[in-house]
Amino acid sequence: MPWLIARLVRTGFLTLCLLGAVGSMAQQPTTLVVPQLGEPKTLSPNFASDSLGFAPTSNIYSHLVAIDWGVNKGTGAYGDLAESWSTSPDGKVVTFKLHKAAKWHDGKPVTAADVKFTYDTIIAKKYPAFVVLKNVREVTTPDDHTVVLNLIDPEIGFVPMLAQVSTWTAKIYPKHLWSDQDGFDKGPYVIAPVGSGPFRFVRWEKGGLVELESNKAYFRGPAKVDRLVFRQVTDVNVARAEFDSGRLQFLNYEYAPPLAEIVALRQDPKVRVVFTPSHFSRDIQLNLTRKPLDKLEVRQAIAHAIDREAMNRLAFGGFWKPATHASVESQGDLINRAATFPAFDRAKAEALLDTAGLPRGPGGWRFDISVTNPNCPDCKAMMQVLVQQLRQVGINAKLEQFDQATWFRRQAEKNFDISCYFTRYGPDPDAYREHFMTGGGRNNMSYSNAEFDQLATRAATLPDKAQRRAIYQQLQGMIVRDLPYINLFNEQKTTIIRAGWSGFNTEPEAFDKAITWFGYYSVVPPGK
Repeated sequence: MPWLIARLVRTGFLTLCLLGAVGSMAQQPTTLVVPQLGEPKTLSPNFASDSLGFAPTSNIYSHLVAIDWGVNKGTGAYGDLAESWSTSPDGKVVTFKLHKAAKWHDGKPVTAADVKFTYDTIIAKKYPAFVVLKNVREVTTPDDHTVVLNLIDPEIGFVPMLAQVSTWTAKIYPKHLWSDQDGFDKGPYVIAPVGSGPFRFVRWEKGGLVELESNKAYFRGPAKVDRLVFRQVTDVNVARAEFDSGRLQFLNYEYAPPLAEIVALRQDPKVRVVFTPSHFSRDIQLNLTRKPLDKLEVRQAIAHAIDREAMNRLAFGGFWKPATHASVESQGDLINRAATFPAFDRAKAEALLDTAGLPRGPGGWRFDISVTNPNCPDCKAMMQVLVQQLRQVGINAKLEQFDQATWFRRQAEKNFDISCYFTRYGPDPDAYREHFMTGGGRNNMSYSNAEFDQLATRAATLPDKAQRRAIYQQLQGMIVRDLPYINLFNEQKTTIIRAGWSGFNTEPEAFDKAITWFGYYSVVPPGK
């Protein structure tokens, strides 16, 4: 048969076959496995603050507008279902134009009626995204691809804050599938969601994994990852072993290795280490309803007992940047640099506790207190150091740790003394209201200051940037004075990625493309 092979080569047929085979091998389906510290409670994110459901549902559902780590280079919001938007001169009407090619995973078109149905339900039921949508008086739909939000009061930061909350909730639901349900907490789509995002739901294996597949009809074009699996890995050491063996393609910041290992990891050609700055801080919240934390002198003493430099050295190997203001560096000229938290001074801490009527008693202890944290490595490391620093001034601090869902629930219930937290200061400084205003959605500290509330509410309506900046700097001064929380560090995300993979949400090439902090639409596997 040599003559046949020679003839095939001359005609180019064999060459085409070989190229086809190589191309076929290069385009083998790819799977990205995302480890999670636990299992979702639901795959209907709009009715529940379910931290472990955020990642899968952010890839299944679309949002009107979105935000990701690109916020650190100045992007406060970008369009997801919204192709464009405009705000009326009085700041009370926001009009969104929708992408006409967007379709639900069952093939039906996404329309303005779906957005109205979703937002009307969230507002009526006061679901978590109500924290932003409570200022919406009415949602109207002039046509199938136009959504108009009529606001009660002018709100300059409305669109960025809507993008922010959409990272977790405010996902757009299909009206034709949900309209016969009373809310978003029951029915078949709570566990088998139908969205319009870059990935389609395949299955939820309880206690194990949530599997998604690429939505080939996605209006922005299909993702380069064919299969996306969110798998429960509760032990960070197990996750690291699976990463080292190649079974996991990356480890996000929840599984970040000790920073002492970073130098060695950077020398490994099979691994990339990515540091991502943040507009969040790492801080502690103080529950003002718990004695003796209701006394300002005690909160001041705790602030003086904290040695940020030692904490940075012991917890982060010196890689993090201590924060002494009620903001983070990404906020630039919004920071009130004259308002600083009390500096480390152990003798002053002891004196303040004596003045507060809390002398050292038997065993040298002044009072007992519990310290807790979310289930992430940086908070764990910080709180271990904090416990020792508080004990050095006679506060008998004890560390309590819970699974992620329990920690979130206890925070919302205000069932804690001191907890590590992650205050955010953007994408618009109106975020201060959510954290520090009386009754704010993240005001777990029960902080209440009528002057703060009045000024923060006024700042949200002002179009003049200089006026807003002056008020937000004044608010920071109040927070530093009253100490409902104590800022400790500028947060920094650490991600380790296997060589050949790119476009993860913490990388600059994914900024303004990942679609939420939990998005994997922008990931590029090896060979693609």
